[in-house]
Amino acid sequence: MKLKTLIPAAVVITILAGCTSLGPQEPRRYHVLESGGGSTSKAAATRATTLLVAPATVSAFYETPDIAYSRIPGQRAYYQFHAWTERPGRRFTGLLAARMDNAGSFSAVAVAGSGVRGDLILGTHLAEFYHDAATAPGNVRVVVTAELTDPLRRMLLARRSFERSVPAPTHDAPGAVKAFNMAVTGILDDLAAWVDGAAPGLR
Repeated sequence: MKLKTLIPAAVVITILAGCTSLGPQEPRRYHVLESGGGSTSKAAATRATTLLVAPATVSAFYETPDIAYSRIPGQRAYYQFHAWTERPGRRFTGLLAARMDNAGSFSAVAVAGSGVRGDLILGTHLAEFYHDAATAPGNVRVVVTAELTDPLRRMLLARRSFERSVPAPTHDAPGAVKAFNMAVTGILDDLAAWVDGAAPGLR
């Protein structure tokens, strides 16, 4: 009669763990949300007012460094090995403030909370910010709602929604990032033109 050799469970787990850890692991890559190649036109006149750009609010699922995508309508997920260097809301706020400053419509532009007093406040909300990858290569969808208010008079001056859908050059996260950059650039140009037309006080 042959005796069976029993292997302790802990040893089996250790061996299995060693096997699963073999092989190269894909490194996590971080991408910068950028704005480039958009309109560089300056406003015809400058208002003697200061514009404050409020920190953008973001729909909960997109307020993360992870890059969101969708392969099934009504469902969202995150790319495993790719992420943003900054949360989209914070990065979008900085890009918007820079774009409004470069437009030259106001004597000064600052981010709300920086200690600068402003005459008008521009608030934005990122409602949609994902790669629709249901069919290759997919499209990036960005939806932003904006409000321009007069804080002194506690008055809403204008409200509008902006949407861009940009084809991704490749069916993956790097392709989505390129499309995100183009979509954000287009929305920033649209926002700058809209604010210039909606804001009062040209002098």
